[in-house]
Amino acid sequence: MKRSLQFLVSLVLGGLAVVSIGTTAGAQTSDDVEVILAIDTSGSMDDALEAAKAAANEFVASMPPYVAIGLETFADTVTVLSPPTTDRSVLTTQIASITASGDTALYDLVVTASQHFTPTVEHKVLVVLSDGKDEGSLATLDDAIAAAEGVQVEAISLTTSETDLDSLTALGQVTAADDAVGVSAAFARVAGLVVEVIESVTVPSSAVPTTTTITSPAVVSPAPSVAPAPAPAIAAQAVEASTSSTWLLLGTAGVFAGLFMIGLLLFPRERVSKARLGTNKPRSASDFGTRTMSAIEEALERHGKRTDLGTALAVADISAKPAEFVATVGVVAVVAGLVGLALSGPLVGLLVGIGVCFAARFHVRRSQAKRRGAFADQLPDVLQLVTTALRSGFGLTQALESVAEEAEEPARSEFSHVLVESRMGRDLSDSMRALAQRMQSKDLEWVVAAIDINRETGGNLSEVLHTVGATIRERGRMARQVRTLTAEGRLSARILLALPLLMLVWQWRANPDNFELLTYGVGLIALCFAGILMILGGIWVHKIVNSVAL
Repeated sequence: MKRSLQFLVSLVLGGLAVVSIGTTAGAQTSDDVEVILAIDTSGSMDDALEAAKAAANEFVASMPPYVAIGLETFADTVTVLSPPTTDRSVLTTQIASITASGDTALYDLVVTASQHFTPTVEHKVLVVLSDGKDEGSLATLDDAIAAAEGVQVEAISLTTSETDLDSLTALGQVTAADDAVGVSAAFARVAGLVVEVIESVTVPSSAVPTTTTITSPAVVSPAPSVAPAPAPAIAAQAVEASTSSTWLLLGTAGVFAGLFMIGLLLFPRERVSKARLGTNKPRSASDFGTRTMSAIEEALERHGKRTDLGTALAVADISAKPAEFVATVGVVAVVAGLVGLALSGPLVGLLVGIGVCFAARFHVRRSQAKRRGAFADQLPDVLQLVTTALRSGFGLTQALESVAEEAEEPARSEFSHVLVESRMGRDLSDSMRALAQRMQSKDLEWVVAAIDINRETGGNLSEVLHTVGATIRERGRMARQVRTLTAEGRLSARILLALPLLMLVWQWRANPDNFELLTYGVGLIALCFAGILMILGGIWVHKIVNSVAL
């Protein structure tokens, strides 16, 4: 193999074993070695599977605890039981669950296992236990040899009726074993090799290649005990600390700059020179704040968003002009993003800033929906109050004045706005129709239509409004009944949307080794695909539980 680490293994059953390990110059650490254990679970391995499982457990237990070991099986297909991990209990549990059946997809195993090593690991060891005869692989021997490039393959051939050493020999070093004792001894030899490698890769870069000779299968000559130089680790820590300090300084400076911008926008100042001249000019925003507000106003007007945003803020009962609201949210998002930048880096800072913008939008929409719902609930009582006033001899305008005085919010302020527009010359029906559009109230549109018809045809307006109010009240009762009947579906939708996210966070904290598979390659694609399906499912369930319109 084209690696700085080479195994030269000569295993002689029943005799002495000579092991030569050559290391080239280059400082390494134990984190540079990763092992994947692959066990043949085809039907031909059925009689020897228990012995193989016991030997595999011994192999896992003999490895240093900091070495990551993966576990895969192959029969008709390749099964990844565990990616490389240092959790030995997971490996023990997975080994105990192995069963035998099917053919032997040996070449597929080599191709698949070579893809599951951590890309940054320098030295990759694949330990294969099989009888060696490939059956049913989609990959060819050439594909397996190409995939094993850069991977040290150590094969243990168990003698069965279908033993084929040629396939295994083409892939790497082979150790033959006739029975359970031989399998256990072969695993022990391979484990000794890996331990020897872990010790040898800690040799400093100035060391020359060494050769260690083992004259007994159970005894491994220790490598020269040379402590690794701590300089690289210290340098890495220094670089990391320097990077963190840089982000911290940038984030702190950005926070102060953002707070200064908020002060310029929200806190007016007086010019001392004009105060001394006796020009009692009222306090106003700074020139910078004024120019900023004007620029935002022009941008909103240019994109046709100023009127819509102003209406949304009015319905949400937020006492701010559109430009002021956009400027405030923008500054808060920048400050929050800089705080995230200082604490966790640019990606977190960007996500925090975007999250603040979405949170502001969510707050406005939630306030709108809440206020419109309250208005819809109050409308039957408002019509009852108007009907009573009309029956007492008041006109429609006087009846609405009683609503503006006696009704609760938001009906009081909304009808007060209608009366103000009416006094300024706007037609009362047009003002009420604008109120219906602003509050998205179909019921109020019916009321305005009834008033217009009564103006054209005449009749008893109080009776008409009484009938409309009774109809609206009955529709509200039916709507509440529908919400009661769909409560279970809406709760299920929330649970189904939240559960995958909670499980994702739990896996991230409880099993970080497996979670890393979702951060690159096929795992990242699967994660994005799952997110798209969740969004589509949420929209679908929302449409189902809100499909009844009254």
